[in-house]
Amino acid sequence: MTGSSLQAFFEPRGVAVIGASRDPSKVGGSVLANLRSAGYGGRVVPVNSRGETVQGLPAARSLLEVSEPVDLAVIAVPAPSVLPALKECAAKGVRGAVVISAGFRETDDEGRRREAELRAWLRGRPLRVLGPNCLGWIRPSTRLNLTFAPGMPKPGPIAFVSHSGALAVAILDWARDRHMGFSLFASLGNQADLDETELLRAVAEDAESRVIVAYLEGVADGRAFAAALREAAALKPVILLKAGRTTEGARAVSSHTGALAGADAALDAAVRQAGAVRAQTIEELFDLAHALESQPVPRGRRLLIVTNGGGLGIVATDAAREAGLEVLPLDTAVRNRLRAVLPPMASLGNPVDLVGDADAARFSHALDVLGAAPSADLLLILLTAQAATDSTGVARAIVGVMRGSPLPVAAAFVGGPRVAPGAAAMEEGGIPCYAFPERAVAALAGMALVGERQRPRTVEPAVEPSPSAVATAEMNRLRAAGTARLGMLELASLLESYGVGVAASGLAATPAEAVSLAERLGFPVAVKVASPDISHKSDVGGVRLGLVSGGEVAQATEDILARVRAARPAARLRGVQVHRMVPQGKELLLGVIRDPQFGPLVMVGFGGVYVEVLKDTALRLAPVGRDEALAMLDELRMSPVLHGVRGEPPVDRQVLAEVISRFARLAVDFPDLGEIELNPLVAGPDGVVAVDARATLALPGTA
Repeated sequence: MTGSSLQAFFEPRGVAVIGASRDPSKVGGSVLANLRSAGYGGRVVPVNSRGETVQGLPAARSLLEVSEPVDLAVIAVPAPSVLPALKECAAKGVRGAVVISAGFRETDDEGRRREAELRAWLRGRPLRVLGPNCLGWIRPSTRLNLTFAPGMPKPGPIAFVSHSGALAVAILDWARDRHMGFSLFASLGNQADLDETELLRAVAEDAESRVIVAYLEGVADGRAFAAALREAAALKPVILLKAGRTTEGARAVSSHTGALAGADAALDAAVRQAGAVRAQTIEELFDLAHALESQPVPRGRRLLIVTNGGGLGIVATDAAREAGLEVLPLDTAVRNRLRAVLPPMASLGNPVDLVGDADAARFSHALDVLGAAPSADLLLILLTAQAATDSTGVARAIVGVMRGSPLPVAAAFVGGPRVAPGAAAMEEGGIPCYAFPERAVAALAGMALVGERQRPRTVEPAVEPSPSAVATAEMNRLRAAGTARLGMLELASLLESYGVGVAASGLAATPAEAVSLAERLGFPVAVKVASPDISHKSDVGGVRLGLVSGGEVAQATEDILARVRAARPAARLRGVQVHRMVPQGKELLLGVIRDPQFGPLVMVGFGGVYVEVLKDTALRLAPVGRDEALAMLDELRMSPVLHGVRGEPPVDRQVLAEVISRFARLAVDFPDLGEIELNPLVAGPDGVVAVDARATLALPGTA
């Protein structure tokens, strides 16, 4: 049951089928037939313009003729008749409607106009609508099937929400063969009213739904969806499959950050921050959901493997390591206990190889020991058909010994028909069983990821929730200057107002001015071209580092200006920027872009000139707390470098996380700053300094 405004969908006392037909091959007839054959126990009212009897039930010509209360209506009439039908629903006091009818924005201009009219009429009304152009709604526990898809899934703990009706039909057939149960099955259609965010919130409140699975093709409101996802994932596992992840965004970008953050990156960041998990394939989506529906969420990544075939164990070990699971040796106490119950030929490593003649008793003895091992977080059981293998007997022994164990377990019974009865017995006993080790390992790794992401992180604001007076004054100065492209010289004071340290620098128009400036700053210095039209200075030979004398500075300035004029004759040249070299450290990139749906996104990664080659970055929605910033750093492939390698001192990660958090707050405070990037941001044991920066500023009258 849910206490949301969608209760009529979850527990309707009466359902009207508007457009009910005597012909079960038609949509309206199929919905009515499904509703009756599923065994729904509430009132069913067919509505047909001709009245009479429809599939053995007395029909009304109009919903307004019905005297009994109706909570939920299914509408399966031609598209022009949908809005009049909904108006009758509103007049009757119906609280929910499932509009299966097509003929809206998915068709033509007339359909788009019709849907716009429908959306406008629905706005603010208590009547909630699923669709139009959707497969419908199924609530198995109440035998409520409001779709034209044949068959009824069995009740279970998985809630499935889909943008695709066709995919939903296929999943229904697939799940039926695998005896997978659902708490809810919903197809969203065109989302004229209810969208993925509201469904996510409703399912999070639903006591029957223990695992939430969703197939998405887009998100209507990124920020609202991210908030709902965070709330839902705090209560139960959420697994998403997003289609179209390889599509490149149409946004024109000038920064490394923009180039690296593809169209799919914002959703990925939202999923990570929320504590949800993203699947890459339909198979992975439901393999993981199937494991989570029956098994506890693991507390870590340490995997034990038990097998009756050495080769299977090796394959599983390789897959586990590639998936980020830990396959560690057994401790001495566990090995000694196993030695007491297993024959001498058994291998007591990890995997534990019970050898080919292992029977039900041998599996039972081994699992009795391993199920209580304190050094394990997950258990994988592998069986391959040997000459005398009784797969059903082994399965029953496994189910018996693992019943009530707090250790999450999955199995792979490999061998087709010879092990099929055993695999079925495993499933009946509540242990997910897969056809191959790799699928089982992937499901266990996904479970471990769910466990990690569900652990709460303390998210504390690094700065005040509103910009300081100094920061506001700096932004007003930048706006008044009317320059759309900003560099370090313009941004330095603003960055410092947020506690982001910057390298001391200045602007020089000539070699002589550059020498004078370098002498004031102190050697060694760097010289870089200053032009609002050149974002990537190294690409045009516009950077010289480590200059230690006035002569070197003068020559570098002259060379840079000449080189840039030859390479980019149309570029506006302001001269060169001279800045004091900062102490050695790790060069990072810290940037922000603005996603049309999700708003500001913060990216951190290893920077310098190779940032787009390495593509070693982590992304989050702003704002970002310090703990989340530390998690971003841990995600980087080169994260160990920040801790210090080969005698190098470690970076001050706490200060770096603070800078990331403050920088993210800057992006939130000033939405007219578009892309913002610090590259390089040099992090060392004694602090963090921004060496170069660029940003775009949205000026009045510009798009």
